[in-house]
Amino acid sequence: MDSTTNKRNWNVLNWNIRGLNAEDKCNAVRGKIEESACDVYCIQETKRSSFDHSYIRKLAPKRFDKFAFSPSEGASGGILVGWNSSIFTGEVTHTKKFAISVKFTSVHDNSNWILTTVYGPCQGEERDNFVNWMNDIQIGGANWMFVGDFNFYRALSDRNREGGNMHDIFIFNEIISNLGLLEIPLKGRKYTWSNMQEEPLLEQIDWCFTSSNWISDFP
Repeated sequence: MDSTTNKRNWNVLNWNIRGLNAEDKCNAVRGKIEESACDVYCIQETKRSSFDHSYIRKLAPKRFDKFAFSPSEGASGGILVGWNSSIFTGEVTHTKKFAISVKFTSVHDNSNWILTTVYGPCQGEERDNFVNWMNDIQIGGANWMFVGDFNFYRALSDRNREGGNMHDIFIFNEIISNLGLLEIPLKGRKYTWSNMQEEPLLEQIDWCFTSSNWISDFP
């Protein structure tokens, strides 16, 4: 993200880690945070019921002194967001099983924006709750970014195999249209999920969207 008015760069790292309880996963996250030079990190599928500052220090450099999380239930789910308070102050506005929203205010110039980190449920009542919650969001004139694992794809071409669920495609694209969101395209790879089989099913289910105001302020 690059503001042309104040020439400041803010990097956001997003990663579905598929479990954050092993030491090698913590080391991998820490390494990627350092490599990306991010100011905010977003992690989905932590598979942890709680976090404290001691554990955060295992996976993030000292400058990341603030965090918010949504706990996993059993061995599934869980979201973590961390940020550097010398760059942003953060106010958590929503904490759901499937999403965390934080309103960030720049220490540099008091500009503010909202980040929603998503880990969308795969099925059942929780998936319906997620869809209804997103449809009810009131963006207004806010600078808003949505990033994460939505567990939805936008088109049949977002899979490496024939088939797919047209009903889910319609639902997801309707949400995007209702909120007036704009997609920020991924670079470097076509798919973001694999079922890890010998002949894998591959899908793009991780996305980044922004409000239209975002594009005006951060072209």
